[in-house]
Formats: sequence, structure tokens, C-alpha cells
Amino acid sequence: LAVISLAFCTASASPAVFETAYQAVRSFSSLVSDPTYEEAPYTHTDVGNGIQERTYADKKWACTKKIADEDAESENGDMFWRLFQYINGENSQQKKMEMTVPVTTEVKHVNDKVNLEMCFFIGQEYQSSVPEPNNVKVSVQPAARTIYTRTLGGYMDKYKWEQEAASLKEELTSLGLSFDSSKYYKVGYDSPFKWWNRRNEVWYVKA
Repeated sequence: LAVISLAFCTASASPAVFETAYQAVRSFSSLVSDPTYEEAPYTHTDVGNGIQERTYADKKWACTKKIADEDAESENGDMFWRLFQYINGENSQQKKMEMTVPVTTEVKHVNDKVNLEMCFFIGQEYQSSVPEPNNVKVSVQPAARTIYTRTLGGYMDKYKWEQEAASLKEELTSLGLSFDSSKYYKVGYDSPFKWWNRRNEVWYVKA
């Protein structure tokens, strides 16, 4: 398993706190190694203003959900840990699967609550025989979708995600594109210790 897997919670679909110095030491290795992770396959078309329309193939993802009062770091950390435990061997085959990208978190506000769903892409090696999760709060789901997105760098927090979601929503509307505005995805690709060329995205699903 890639040595910085635990570190993804900070830079990906929302940060989570490192709970042990051991995790932090392991993650520090990304400063020098900057490894490449298997990425969910897609095709894309540029639609203008730096925005892409992407179509993701029908692949399986490991997902977990939570209903929260707000889209807080602690909520995302809990979900990340469930999924990390799944790929780290808490599954029917006791398989330790490599970390992949992206890590996605669906955000949907319903009344005074926020519905969150975080997912890890399952690598191609396991797509035909996916280990079943031991944790009933983790499920394996097929997903195929077409989305609109653009890439931005730097470190993200709750307010930057919200700002980008609002900005992208406005831009898509101005381009006359049809999309589901009731929810969006926070999407991350990097360890928190990757200090340069960071990749973050907000996704809206094409209607």
C-alpha cells in the first residue's frame, strides 16, 4: 500500500486530522517521492474558460455516507478512515489495495443538514472481483457519469470549496450548460505533503 495513503484525507475530498506521529512520518515521504496513483479513467472535451466535460467509465467505487450538521473536517475524516480501513484489509478477501485517485465527496444540502458521501475509486486490478467491505457503513457501488469541472491548485478548506462550487456554478450557467445544481463534488488528488502542482476540482453532474 502506498506509504502516504493516510495522508489523502487532508488534501482530497476534505481534510482530516492525522491522529498519530507515525502517520505523519509515513506521509512525509511524499515530499521526496511524489508518487503517481492510478486514476479513474475518463475522456474529456474542453467547453471553454478552462472547463472540461468529462465522461467517466462505468467502474466500481467504495463509498460511505454521513448526514451532518455541516460539511466539517471531522465529518470527512470519519468517512475517509472507514474507506482507508477497507482498502487496508478490512474486507472479505483481506486484500490491501493501493490508494487511487480521485477521492470524491458528494455534498448535498437538505434543509438544515448536509448529506455527504465519500468514495474511493477501486483500482483496475480489483474491478472484476471486488472484495466486500467488512464495515456495513461501506458499500461498493458502480458509477458512470458525465461531469463538468475545472482544476485549481493550492490547499483547500471548507470555505474555498464552497467558493469554488459557487463560482463554477455561475460559470456553467453563463455558458448555458445543463447540470444538476442541487449537489456538487469536492474532488482531491494529492497528499497534504505535496506542496506544489496540487490538483483540486469541484464537479457538477451533467443533466
